[in-house]
Amino acid sequence: MVGRIESKVALVTGGAAGIGEGVVRRFAQEGALVIFSDIDAQLGQALEQELVDSGYKVTFCHAHMNIESEAQRFVDLAKTKYGRVDILVNNAGIRLYQTIVDATEESWDQILGVNLKAAAFTARAAITEMRKNGGGSIVNMSSNRSTIAGKNTVQYDTTKAALSGMTRSMAHDHASEGIRVNAVCPGPVFTQFHERRAATMGKSVEEFRSAFGRGSMMKRAGTVEEIANCVLFLASDEASYVTAASLYVDGGLAAVDADTLTPWLNTIQARPI
Repeated sequence: MVGRIESKVALVTGGAAGIGEGVVRRFAQEGALVIFSDIDAQLGQALEQELVDSGYKVTFCHAHMNIESEAQRFVDLAKTKYGRVDILVNNAGIRLYQTIVDATEESWDQILGVNLKAAAFTARAAITEMRKNGGGSIVNMSSNRSTIAGKNTVQYDTTKAALSGMTRSMAHDHASEGIRVNAVCPGPVFTQFHERRAATMGKSVEEFRSAFGRGSMMKRAGTVEEIANCVLFLASDEASYVTAASLYVDGGLAAVDADTLTPWLNTIQARPI
């Protein structure tokens, strides 16, 4: 059976764990030639080895995408190895838990670098290659926090709102070149990150998992696989008439009445890890 992105050259940033890992695995299963980056060399190399041993064509690149030369090196790896770039998933991102009063110049530089500059640098390099192919697809990993507020997450929420805006602007600029640009906006998705967060809050994994998606219409958290499936759709030719869209994959959480949502948000108040 031919995969939905068979033989497409796909780049995924922040692909060694969490949602990024899920996207790497899904893309590999659908026949893509995947190159993924991460700052965690150990996790990245382990995932690469596992998938290569399973017969998939996957390559890991240890890189910090918020450095323009590193983003270019990442894209150049695809160009050297396969001669083209068809898909880019800008997934790399971090969270910082501070109010606007507590946020420092250094923390702003850090989160703007990873959540915005990295996406811009990588997209710039990838679009240069996509133009040569007559088009491509870019999927930016935004968040439902681009439109709803979390407690103590002013920096994260700001960068995700900006990333959704960047998505629309990029889509407008490059539609005539056959390049589609969309965003996926996940809500609560239970990953290894949240297992660590549960520990810092003194909760068991199951206790935290049970509470984590309760504010959504579906009364549960999403899975990495559910997000990866939506990224796959937007990356594939099945979404050939979709650009400048922000696809909310959050169990309806962003549409829940604020009076219902606020008590739930307060029960999972963010704390630093």
